[in-house]
Amino acid sequence: MTINLICDLDGVVYRGSTPIAGSREALETAASAGVNLLFCTNNSSRTREQVAAKVGDVVGFAATAEQIVGSAEAAALLLVSSKPTTFVLGGEGVVAELERVDIEVVTENAEAVVVGLDVDLTYHRLRTAAELVAQGARFVATNNDTTYPAEHGLWPGAGSILAAVEAASGRKAEVAGKPYPPMRDLLRTKLLPGPVWVIGDRPDTDLALAAAEPDWQSVLVLTGVVSDPARALPQPDIVADDLAQALQSILA
Repeated sequence: MTINLICDLDGVVYRGSTPIAGSREALETAASAGVNLLFCTNNSSRTREQVAAKVGDVVGFAATAEQIVGSAEAAALLLVSSKPTTFVLGGEGVVAELERVDIEVVTENAEAVVVGLDVDLTYHRLRTAAELVAQGARFVATNNDTTYPAEHGLWPGAGSILAAVEAASGRKAEVAGKPYPPMRDLLRTKLLPGPVWVIGDRPDTDLALAAAEPDWQSVLVLTGVVSDPARALPQPDIVADDLAQALQSILA
């Protein structure tokens, strides 16, 4: 039996371009122990290859693109059966995942709209997305995280942009990322027989992801958004100061 480790990135492995102390050593320990290590992120702004490269550049751990499981990939899988022309209010990661499954990305007259983290957001593109959704385009969000942990605090996340589109269009999106079913379905395709642990810093995404699956367990690390773990809902199976302590508990 192999231990499956679903590890968040922002707030767990790094914050922005700053590594969290001990994360490289912890990941190397997991790899040496034969863990099936997956990096699961709701941040859809980068491609899988770019995320793997960031883990290497920031932390010094040689991650592969195959280890990256992102909300952009989950969103693309929601649309792959119908392959609608799609307008993207999001980053390069969303476009790459749509094109990977032969979904055409367009700038107008789209049959679907995908909203993700867009660091180059403009009012014109926000308006276009809202108009298309109001006119009946299928409406998908990579995730609804209102913030994400960066080097200097919490920055607006995809959920903040999504809220604007939902308010302007009067419609609610299908959400693909953690903790929703599309992401769980995607993760299950990458698991090996054995226990499943989710390590993250957000109760509403990481802990909820594990809580939705009867056989998955969770570890809350205190290097991200939570300062009082007693108030976290859902409650984790383990609370750890950081990734290194989380791995010690799992591998003990």
